[in-house]
Amino acid sequence: MTATLPDGTPPTTTREKADPTMTTSTSPDTTTAHTASSAHRHRATTAPAYRITLARVIRAEWIKLRTLRSTWAMLTAVLLTIVGIGAIAAASATGAVEGPRDGGGPGGGDPLSTVLSGSMLAVVLVGVLGVLFGAREYSSGLIRSYLAAVPARLPVLGAKVVAFLLAVVPVVLAGVFVAFAVGMAVLDAGGVATVSWSDPGTARVVLGTAGYVVGMGLIGLALGVLLRSTAGAISALLAGILVLPTLAGALLPEAWDGLLKYLPSNAASAFTSTVPTESLLGAGTGVLVFAGWIVVAVAGAAVALSRRDA
Repeated sequence: MTATLPDGTPPTTTREKADPTMTTSTSPDTTTAHTASSAHRHRATTAPAYRITLARVIRAEWIKLRTLRSTWAMLTAVLLTIVGIGAIAAASATGAVEGPRDGGGPGGGDPLSTVLSGSMLAVVLVGVLGVLFGAREYSSGLIRSYLAAVPARLPVLGAKVVAFLLAVVPVVLAGVFVAFAVGMAVLDAGGVATVSWSDPGTARVVLGTAGYVVGMGLIGLALGVLLRSTAGAISALLAGILVLPTLAGALLPEAWDGLLKYLPSNAASAFTSTVPTESLLGAGTGVLVFAGWIVVAVAGAAVALSRRDA
């Protein structure tokens, strides 16, 4: 039988007096703290994680490209080269003939080739810009931290291609359009026969020239990613544009001449010239072959970037 106090409550045992923690009650402060901690953990586990999307990677690449002074210096040089050399060539052509010629351009040649002659140097400049954009992070070592932040590597290459096109395409298009307008005005003022946009093949040659310049830039970008060396990629690019067509034509037997049509620069000549020759492909075939070179180069860069360590 348990004794009770006068108010009816049981007396405190000796063990309870010695250990005051033996209690089943919970203070309001403890309950509130536990609830707040649980709510914080719930929010931490349900908060959306920062997702890496292609649009964000493209934005990062665009910021990197446009904040470099070398980018704008190179693009300015491209624009001045296309327009300036074309104007100089047109002015020189007017002094090389004595009067207007009904069937052709300066000296009986192609006026489009004259006013767009600056594109040949622009091809080299844009190609070098592509190499720098593709290989710069490898030479500085930043590619390691970049790929750690963006583990999926294919979006990195895709973003580089998109950012490069956003920067280069407007400049090259502006260059060929201005070069055409200025060059034809100079030729016309000098009494040399000109062509207009309504003439057959004019739009194809002007736009094809722009495509050739931009396409070689993409090939340069792919070479930069493939070789991971600025010097090596630039050397390979220049060899493919300037050395290989001439060297192959001189060393290979005549039976192999048909293969020379499929080199990138020769394939581009098929759709950037208004004068068809047997040594060149057709215009449509040339477009497909040149586009194939771009696809192969970019695909090779994608495979290398996906499989190799940074």
